[in-house]
Amino acid sequence: MTADPLVRAASENLVRTYFHLGLATEQAQVVEDEGFRACVGMFEHPICNFAASLDLDPWSARRLRDLAADRPAFSVYALPGDRPAQLDEILVRAGFRPTYRLTQMVAETPDPGPGVEMVRAETHAARQRVARFMSSQFFTRQTDAFRANVSHATVEAAKLELYELEERGRTVAAAMICREGECTGLYNLCVAPRNRGKGIGRAVVDWALGLARTAGTPITLQCDGRLETWYASRGFRTTGYVEAYALPKPQPVDIMTLD
Repeated sequence: MTADPLVRAASENLVRTYFHLGLATEQAQVVEDEGFRACVGMFEHPICNFAASLDLDPWSARRLRDLAADRPAFSVYALPGDRPAQLDEILVRAGFRPTYRLTQMVAETPDPGPGVEMVRAETHAARQRVARFMSSQFFTRQTDAFRANVSHATVEAAKLELYELEERGRTVAAAMICREGECTGLYNLCVAPRNRGKGIGRAVVDWALGLARTAGTPITLQCDGRLETWYASRGFRTTGYVEAYALPKPQPVDIMTLD
């Protein structure tokens, strides 16, 4: 796979993951536009209120602004491979402002080390357990009701595989896998606070690399820039950035980064 198709495949895997999660929330639906594809839902969070797959011009950017203006929380994700090259300028002129950036990374020829044996959550109860664990790691400052909404979407997004590592009957690590398109996607990797610093995160990444190698695909992820060097040590390379934009709002909201 050459560089450009690889970048597109990685971005497509991420977009599919976003939409699987978003459409699993209450009354969520897709909005199709020639310049973007959006998800809008009742839950006031970008997990189900966002736009991606951008091919914007000033007119479609204005339509996107109007859509976002009706939502208390709405993010626009500019991914590697989106168009045109002047996306930032078009979005800013339409009233959007950059809010954060994540690094897109890919391992083209996964070379796993000794990993761990992650167990797939096959039943509804198992998916609930893993989803609750994930939301408790990523949304520590939010209310129980908020975390319950995120957990529900994670459980109901049936095309996304959930895995966990247990120790003495307790979940100590978890990850989400998206196998769609030409990439394997690794998302929501998290380790319980009491178990960090023991090499478990590295072992989970090696497990995921092995999963992709068995499938014969590259593996992709997005992460905070501070983790870029760490993932590079496991064989990943940076292929671009996920740039998030939003209209100015009086109150910021937490995000789910899927790293």
